[in-house]
Amino acid sequence: ASTFMLPGGHVEHGETFEETARREVEEETGLKDITIIKLVSLSNEVVYEKHYVTIGMLAESLSGEPINTEPNVSKNWKWYDIENLPENMFLPSKKVLENWLAGTVYSDA
Repeated sequence: ASTFMLPGGHVEHGETFEETARREVEEETGLKDITIIKLVSLSNEVVYEKHYVTIGMLAESLSGEPINTEPNVSKNWKWYDIENLPENMFLPSKKVLENWLAGTVYSDA
């Protein structure tokens, strides 16, 4: 709550990481024309009294603008410059971005 986060969610039974990424992006932003480029982050974290295994996929939106498709869950969907991200970030999303920027795929803390 009250944190910036990347689109994401749970892997459904039988889904690939790529399928999950596309589905979650569409569900949360309305973007449908998504190309998955590669896996950029895998992390294992215990935060917010939960255990997260976070898989970060680099994706590209080929068309459209994000919209808030879940206004009861989130607000302020928009693109941010990687050099000017909000400070109050959901920790698993922050780790995905840190790993991607550092070129480190796996981290356990």
